[in-house]
Amino acid sequence: MFYGVLTLALVILMTKAQTHVLPAGLASQIGHNSETLLFAILVCLEIQFCRPWARAHRAPWMPTVLVAGALFLVAYLLLQTGWTSSVVTLNEPIVAAGFVLLYIMLPRPFRLAPLVSLAILAFIVVFFDTAFVLDQAESLVPFLLAPLALDVFDRTILEPDQPDRPILRLVWIGILLAVGLAFMALAPWAREDLQGALRYGIDYGQRASEAYWGWILVHAYFAYVLGRLWRDGGSAVVDASAPAGRAGELGIR
Repeated sequence: MFYGVLTLALVILMTKAQTHVLPAGLASQIGHNSETLLFAILVCLEIQFCRPWARAHRAPWMPTVLVAGALFLVAYLLLQTGWTSSVVTLNEPIVAAGFVLLYIMLPRPFRLAPLVSLAILAFIVVFFDTAFVLDQAESLVPFLLAPLALDVFDRTILEPDQPDRPILRLVWIGILLAVGLAFMALAPWAREDLQGALRYGIDYGQRASEAYWGWILVHAYFAYVLGRLWRDGGSAVVDASAPAGRAGELGIR
C-alpha cells in the first residue's frame, strides 16, 4: 500500500493532474515534490529488497555496483531525452538513490558515518561552483543525510536488531522538518540578491528540500508503517547472507 500510494502520487504530480483540482499556487508548490516521492520509493526498495538480495550473493558488491550503475545510466539518459521538465528533473533522486545504495552496502556497524557526511559537505563547499554540484543539489544533499539518518539517528533501519530509540528518531525527524521549513521561509529573501556564501547556501539548501521530506518518508515507512514487523523480523532478512554457523547468534530461524 505504501509503495502504491507513493507511486500514484508520483504519477499525479508528473502529469500535473493536481492542477485541475487545486488552486494554482498550491498545485505548483505540491508539484515540486515528485523528486521526494521517487527518492523515498527507491531508497525503501533498496533497503527492503535490494540490499538483502545483494548480500545473499557470494560477491555482494558485484550486483550492488551493477544496480547503482544502472541507476546512474538512467539518470544520464533522462538528461539527454529532451522530455518535459517534470520528467527530466527525476534524474536527481535517481542519482541520489544510486549513491545511497552504495552506502548502505558498507558493513555494519559503521562508526564513521558522521565523517562521511562531513566529507560530502566539504565536497559540496569546495566544488560549489562546478556544474555537477550546482545541478545535483537534490542528489548530493540526500546522500549527505544518509549516514546521519541510517547510522546515527535510526540504526534499526539497516540493523533491525539494534535497540529502537523512538525519541532519537523523532528528534531527527523534527530536525529535518525544521531545516526544510526554515530554508523554505528564507529562500525568497536569499534570492532577492543572490550573492555571498550565506544567500547561496540558503538557496542551495532550499533547492534540496526534497531530501528532508524524502528521508522523513523513509523513516516513517520503516519505523511506523512496518514498525515492529521490520524490527522483529528484519534481522532475519537483512542477515540472510550470514554464515550458517552464526544463524543462532543472529536469531535467524
